[in-house]
Amino acid sequence: MIFKNRSLILAVAALTASATADVRLPHVFTDGAVLQRDRGVPVWGQASPGKKVTVKFAGQEKSAQAGGDGKWRVDLDAMPANAEPRVIEVSEEGANQVQVKDVLVGEVWLASGQSNMEWSIGASRKEDQDIAASGPVPLLRLLTVPKKVAPYRQDDFEGAWKPADPETSKSFSAVAYFFGRRLTEELGVPVGLIHSSWGGSRIEPWLADEGLADIEDLREMREFREARTPGTEKYDEAMKRHVAATRGWVDAADRALNEKKPIPGQPPAPPVLPVGSNQALGTYQAMIHPVVPYGLRGFLWYQGESNVGEDLLYTLKMEALIKGWRKQFGAAEAPFYFVQLAPYNYGDNRQGALQGLWIAQQEALKIPKTGMAVTMDIGNPKDIHPRNKSEVGRRLSLWALADTYGKEGIVKSGPLFESFEAAGDSIKVRLKNAPTGLATRDQQAPSHFEVAGPDWNFKPATAEISPNEPVITLKSAEVPQPTMARFAWSQIAEPNIMNKEGLPAAAFHTHWPDEPGMGRNVARQRPFTSSDPNASGWNAGLTDGNWWGGAGTCFATGNAAGFPKHVTIDLGRPREVQAVRYGVPGFGSTKTVLISVSENGKDFQEVGKHEFAGKTEARSEQRFDKRPVRFVRATFPDHHERQDHYSENHSFLSELEVYGPVN
Repeated sequence: MIFKNRSLILAVAALTASATADVRLPHVFTDGAVLQRDRGVPVWGQASPGKKVTVKFAGQEKSAQAGGDGKWRVDLDAMPANAEPRVIEVSEEGANQVQVKDVLVGEVWLASGQSNMEWSIGASRKEDQDIAASGPVPLLRLLTVPKKVAPYRQDDFEGAWKPADPETSKSFSAVAYFFGRRLTEELGVPVGLIHSSWGGSRIEPWLADEGLADIEDLREMREFREARTPGTEKYDEAMKRHVAATRGWVDAADRALNEKKPIPGQPPAPPVLPVGSNQALGTYQAMIHPVVPYGLRGFLWYQGESNVGEDLLYTLKMEALIKGWRKQFGAAEAPFYFVQLAPYNYGDNRQGALQGLWIAQQEALKIPKTGMAVTMDIGNPKDIHPRNKSEVGRRLSLWALADTYGKEGIVKSGPLFESFEAAGDSIKVRLKNAPTGLATRDQQAPSHFEVAGPDWNFKPATAEISPNEPVITLKSAEVPQPTMARFAWSQIAEPNIMNKEGLPAAAFHTHWPDEPGMGRNVARQRPFTSSDPNASGWNAGLTDGNWWGGAGTCFATGNAAGFPKHVTIDLGRPREVQAVRYGVPGFGSTKTVLISVSENGKDFQEVGKHEFAGKTEARSEQRFDKRPVRFVRATFPDHHERQDHYSENHSFLSELEVYGPVN
């Protein structure tokens, strides 16, 4: 299907319709709407081309002329909160008038994500259902954008604002409902919630591509999407070339038919990004863009399950999501509050994947005006959909009340890792966001702490809370001189540590993603190529972040005779690099591994090498003067005699990490 042609047809149809259509508003303006207070309020819609459109509301009167496509927009002046139902009147010169009744002015939030945001009150725990069934919330209004995907940006959707009563609330997002309910109680002003989410969706189809600009580490993703998204300059140029080639093909096909010769192959159309809720494109176009540029205060986000395993790449995608939405809604400083995923067993073969996403979500806190609700204590490792949604909504509201609305005396976050100090037989870990101290929710000793020495062999540790500061002292008889620590580093961890305000601590690792003295592993999840690809499931795992020895997680070359062989990682762009760490599993005949680096992919410079014993798990690292590097190569010049059932022609690497300074 060629979406560009379809877009053209729809545009022509819209122009034809608008030539005779009366003034109308998109469905984000229906009876019962809530407008954002204290800032300009866009009002827009369709009318007859060239006609004057007048909007009246709360003593204001604004006019605009509809363009040639029938589109118009006015911006109402900022208004204070008002719970008095009033009417928006929109009229077209010499034509009809539209009224939107029962309109309030207050706070508007957009809630999005996947199934845990979509999860309704009717499917939540009984306690939450009982709260919502206890009666209406007069100041709360709800709007749900129905599920739909499209390859091009939509201007409207089917939906309507509804009051928050027991019946309408039952099918609404539980997290969003309890967030909004808390705001009405604390602020005493109307609150409007726009819910637009889809279970199982990835983050990619929710992106507004404008958010990808200026994120250098997503340059490849941005260019890939630009070339495959209908309506972009790159795609349109490719389509023009395709149309020209198709015209030539038609002429050639006619000649071939007349001459009774074989018809040449038809030129292929430019590729288009796959469309779907778990694909690269579609939900922003059909479920977010139709609401743009509605006036709102901020965003709520509960997503990540479908992107587990991406580690810090997810942080970059969150940055793109946040930047894109803020730009589209004309709200550069709109707060963006999100939920850190709860513990859940994603499978024994995915250990480390959830922990990586937890850290990626914490890294997103470095983006201005963001906040994270930690849910380590209210999940269910056997259920990806924790049922206690009222507490999730409350924890999101703490961020809004403290940071957005300036309420004093609110502790908005659970404890987060701040620093550590290793000395002798112990490690002291300092946490932040514990203004009155640390505690455990079961009055037992703090759980799920581990320590390790330089060998990264982590062992359970005893933990003691300092009485006068948010510091925990860790020791282990199995690690006499610990150098690193980690907490809740398991996808099914349910730790008990919290601040005295009852908010749980988030997982952490003192040496990941940033290792003291080395920096950050910039090779994580980066692509690589092998001079002898393995065809038996071992041509992966080199940059996946774990050191396990097994197909899919451990890299191996093929078993073609002849050495040297090599594998090369592409870091995507030149980066400052100062160290490389690599290792081999406890099997195979891998011997010498030589590490070299290059800025251009042609001129490689050796930075070190190590000779491993056969059939022995081990690691090595090379540190060197910082330099710009894009390509990192591991070369295998030789091998041991055959050690086990694996051919001596295989070369194995558990992992290859490349370290550079933290930006």
